[in-house]
Formats: sequence, C-alpha cells, structure tokens
Amino acid sequence: MFGNVDSKIRPSVTNMMNYKELDARTIRERVDMAQLWDAWISADDLRRHSFRGSLRWEVRSGHEYLYSRKRGVVKSLGPRSPDTEQIHRAFHQGRDANKARLASLSVEMDRQAAVLRSLNAGRLPIMAARTLRALRTHDKGATIRVIGTNALYAYESLAGVVFNTESTATGDVDILVDDRNRLRLLTDADEQIGLTRLVQQSVDKSFQSRGTMDFRLTNDRGYMIEFVRPEPTPIYRVMPGADPLEAGDIRPAPIVGLQWLVNAPVVEVIVLDERGFPAPMRCADPRYWAVHKLWLSTRDDRDPQKKIRDRQQADMMLKLISERLPQYPLDHDFHRLLPRELSDHFGRKQTAPGIQPSW
Repeated sequence: MFGNVDSKIRPSVTNMMNYKELDARTIRERVDMAQLWDAWISADDLRRHSFRGSLRWEVRSGHEYLYSRKRGVVKSLGPRSPDTEQIHRAFHQGRDANKARLASLSVEMDRQAAVLRSLNAGRLPIMAARTLRALRTHDKGATIRVIGTNALYAYESLAGVVFNTESTATGDVDILVDDRNRLRLLTDADEQIGLTRLVQQSVDKSFQSRGTMDFRLTNDRGYMIEFVRPEPTPIYRVMPGADPLEAGDIRPAPIVGLQWLVNAPVVEVIVLDERGFPAPMRCADPRYWAVHKLWLSTRDDRDPQKKIRDRQQADMMLKLISERLPQYPLDHDFHRLLPRELSDHFGRKQTAPGIQPSW
C-alpha cells in the first residue's frame, strides 16, 4: 500500500518529527559493537548454563568423590578416577577460559563504546538499556517486548537512520510482558528474583513502586519503567504470567489493544544506549507498531496530547517503512493479516488526504 508511494502523497509528517541517514563510519562502528555484544552474551549464556555452581572433590567414608552443586541440587558424579578427574579438569579449565573471554570482550566493549560516544552515536536512555540487559541476562527466554516511543530506537537501527529528539523524547520505557508464559528470572546464585528486586539490583537501587498492586517503578530522578500486558478476553481469564513473580513485587497492568502487539511478528535489534553500550531490544514488526499507533490516535479515552503524538509517530513510521524498509511491505497481504479492528481502521486512514497509496 505504501511500497511505491510518490513523494507528493507520502504520509504527512510534521517538521518536528523526522529522521536522517547515518553516516558510513557510524554504521560500521555500530555493527562492530553489535558483534561484540553477540560474542559477549553467548559467553555469558555459557557461563550461566554450564559453569554455575561448583564441581569439587569431597571425602565420604575415607574416599574422594566428585560432587556437583548446582541450583540447590547436590549430585555425586562418582569416586575419584581418571574419568572423574577429566570431568573435574574440563569443568575448571572451561570456566577459567570462559571468565577470561568475558573479561577480554568487556574491555573491547568499553573501548568500542568510547569510540561510539566520540561519534555522538548514543541513543537509548541508560535506565532503559540497563533494564533490557538485565532481563536478557537473567532470563534468556524472556518474551518481553518494548512498545511505545522507545521502540523507535529499534526501528531506526533497522533502517540505518536516526530520529530527531522530538520524535523519541520520553521519560519512561514501556515493557510488554507476554502473560501466556511466566517470566523466570534467576540470579547468579540460582535464586529466583522478581522484577522489582532485579531492577533495584541491576539498574538503579532508587527504583520504587507505589504499592504491591502497582505496575510501575520510578527512580529518584523520575524515570519510570512500566510493565504491561494484554487485557485478557474475557477480562476475568486467569493468565499464567499475570501474577507477581514474588511477594511484594509489581504486577503487569492489563491494557486493551496490546494483544495485537504481543501476537505480531517480532524484530530483534541491538541498539546503543546514551553511553554507546549495546542493549538487546525485541519489538513488534514496525508495520503493526505504526498501525497500533494510528488506532491509539482515534481512541476517545486517550489523552488528547498523546493522540496527536501517536498520529505524528505513526505517520513518521509509515514514511520510514515506505522509504527505507522494503522488507516490510504495506501491501494487500499485510492488510489481510491485520485483525479486523486494525484492518478497518488502516483502510480508512489510507483514503484520508495526504496518505493515499499510489495504486
């Protein structure tokens, strides 16, 4: 629908919200940092999966046995023998090599972040980036998604552009939890941990909620991390991931309309934070994000100022998709896949002045 839109009839975008292309040097340095992150997170996953706990000799009835202690489980691997000695040696050599690799990659990431700062390439707010890194490292399979304004950092990375500050300015990060599955966050000591404690320990200790029923954490500088989930159908349906992860923890708030974003195809992108460090971001397919923003801009219960911003961001994203993201065509096939509520709305918007497709 917008795949070959003529420049005179592209979606209208205000002068305040726009983007510019990244230069070749910045793109190259960003790619290098993304590769460093991939190597580092793979090594950290290995550390958490294969080198947790301990593997050591213990004396039982006058004989040495090799014992594994991991995640609260104590297991004997047998008496001392050439085979168990090889297991012991391989574990400790592997753990030492893994530790050295993580240290080396960390030094390289510090160096690369300094290069990116010199290029003024930093983007995502630090608090949001630390939160995303903490969620990824403590639950490899976490199915959380970033929605709202911060998702623009993922989409600009996909397109090789930079949105201006008016487009991305926000004082919070909205994290969508797929409540069909329960998060399972584990510390280095294999302790299960809730969202509040994870954020306080890994992001900023000043983050607090307003109470046990809250969905939002706010730090001493007023930055907010909001956890939300789709409103179930029917509303009283019990979802596995709806309850707090531990006593006193926050609980994601059910919000109407988010089922479209949680069911949309996923894009996974490495973005840069304000200091040049990488952060993993999972978001909905940019087309679904844009159409969801269009839907929000027509909601009667939406704050009028937010509705204006929703429409401006949607128009800007439709322009970006048509110009820079041909792998996400706004064509008949996409329109056919949309839920009826979004499909009907998108169809009406396409006939509006200024955003008609070039048939």
